[in-house]
Amino acid sequence: MNQNYNIWGTKVWTGKLVMLITLLIATGFCVALGIHLRDYTGRDIYRYLNWDIFLGWVPIGLALCIDVLVKLRQSWIKNILVIGAGIVWLLFYPNSVYLVTDTLHPFVHFEVPSGQRFLFHLEFWYHLFLFFVAAILGLGLGTYSLSSIQQLVSERYGVVRSWIFAHIVLILSSIGIYIGRFIRWNSWNAITHPKSIWKDVIDIVTDPVQLHFMFVFTAMIWVISLIGYFMMRGGMFMTRRG
Repeated sequence: MNQNYNIWGTKVWTGKLVMLITLLIATGFCVALGIHLRDYTGRDIYRYLNWDIFLGWVPIGLALCIDVLVKLRQSWIKNILVIGAGIVWLLFYPNSVYLVTDTLHPFVHFEVPSGQRFLFHLEFWYHLFLFFVAAILGLGLGTYSLSSIQQLVSERYGVVRSWIFAHIVLILSSIGIYIGRFIRWNSWNAITHPKSIWKDVIDIVTDPVQLHFMFVFTAMIWVISLIGYFMMRGGMFMTRRG
């Protein structure tokens, strides 16, 4: 089977385009639902979700740049650009799946009327559905960019090594999400404040209570990321055998 074709019998770039359009539609829906929720409640809430979604898109932009760079004529400049873009991609990749952790916000910001159950309030479901869609979007954004990079790794180093690469990225991403959610460091801080981040990580791993919390949390995020990756990757990027 021609390696340029995926499990649906369509070209790989077609699958990428279909998924890209789907992610754009989901992004538009999230933004629109957030606007509606602010109008519905009369509260200026969740504007930061737009920024989180933008950061979730950054790895896709970098993955597309790498797609272009690897097609350039072989040279040392090309190698430097690909490696540099790859490192930046890895630093920003956790921002995609980070959107899953934003699902905590409805339980923080929804104001339950006294003596009533939140379950029967339509507003609560607006809150919950907004972040549920954002979480699915985050898994999709992460799947798209990692699948794209994994495909390049597979072409150069083989399928087995590409899957090892993908698992390592998901593990590192889960740790990065923990650092972003609880220590509140951003991707670019790995460049601007590397010593401070390293100090915070050392403080965590030397504290049994924090280390246990980090281990359980990152393990759960890793499982969610892995399940989402397998489910969403599907026929969009997998090649058919035979």
